[in-house]
Amino acid sequence: MHRIYLLLFVSLNLLLTGTSLACSADEGGSSTKTTGETVTVATPAGDGSSGSLTATVPGGVLLFDIGMHIEPLGAEVSTLAGAPADQPPRPGPDYSKGSLFERHVKDIRSVAAIVERYGGAMTVQTQTPFTTIAIERGETILQDLAASGHEIALHFHEDAHLGRDTGNLPAETWCQVMQEEIGYIRQASGVADIRYWSGGNLYPGLIDAAVCAGLDVNSDWKNPNEQKTVSELIGSEPWRPAGASSGNDVSRFAAHDPAGPVIFLPEGDYSRTDFGSMRRSEAAGDDEAYFEFLKQSLLASVARAQADPSRVHVFHFTIHPGEFRGSDPGHQFAVIEDFLAQVVDPLVKSGQVRWSTFSQMADAFQAWESANPGVAPRSET
Repeated sequence: MHRIYLLLFVSLNLLLTGTSLACSADEGGSSTKTTGETVTVATPAGDGSSGSLTATVPGGVLLFDIGMHIEPLGAEVSTLAGAPADQPPRPGPDYSKGSLFERHVKDIRSVAAIVERYGGAMTVQTQTPFTTIAIERGETILQDLAASGHEIALHFHEDAHLGRDTGNLPAETWCQVMQEEIGYIRQASGVADIRYWSGGNLYPGLIDAAVCAGLDVNSDWKNPNEQKTVSELIGSEPWRPAGASSGNDVSRFAAHDPAGPVIFLPEGDYSRTDFGSMRRSEAAGDDEAYFEFLKQSLLASVARAQADPSRVHVFHFTIHPGEFRGSDPGHQFAVIEDFLAQVVDPLVKSGQVRWSTFSQMADAFQAWESANPGVAPRSET
């Protein structure tokens, strides 16, 4: 297996440099699949009703997306968490002051247009006050993104919305405040079905709270105090956590429960645990160095998907509005476009990578579960 994995990784590097290997998959002792079986899956709803989804089991294909986090700049703690109504907003940048909101709206539209040029759709995760200001000002950015196929989801900074004592609040309070945030997202975007969230990673009652709020897909786990993830959560194969994490103790979160109500999407085959924060580190180098690291991580994930085509494999990374600005004022997000044009798009055209929003990744995993009852979703290697 390790020999196959190495061969596929080298092949992909050569593909991106315009070189080919004079051997076939059979010579490496393995075959790959670029298409999968279409499966219809029953999807019970929380109100007792049921529906269904049709998705394709992506044999050998890596599902890829870009997630965007919109931060709670100027947020106020919700009164549902017991905060006084006149509590001042958090210090620092504030969407309600100056032109920051307008600048970030422009940035989001610019990045979305780049992604759309390459046939993609982001998973845009937002929260107050961005949503409430959009509502107040009649800004249609989230509606427009949804109309263009981007997924709209929740990014939940618990301290911004629940206050400082988040760990001691009951799951019911978390649920109420998450529902409040989702309500604003629905109002600002016109999207009724909000499934995905990121945030709240260290709270032991997180899964209970999220399910109560109507959410069923999660990712982007890192310890906000350390700005790192843990090795048990790195990989490309989704699973259903058996329970929430408690600090860095992810033993239950990393364990698969076939009956678990939430699907967790790992971020990919990254070689270090600080991949979520390294882009802000001087030691990591400039934007180009970070995207080179992303390239190698993506290639490793593609190789893993092809070495084990019997499971679902995913890869994604996170950006923020205004992030990765280049030196050319006329092309501020060139590093993102170059990555899509030079790395991602050739893999999409060759059938090795497929754009999928986070909920689409979860749907593919559900289809895989239906087609593979009793099979462990994560391989041993």
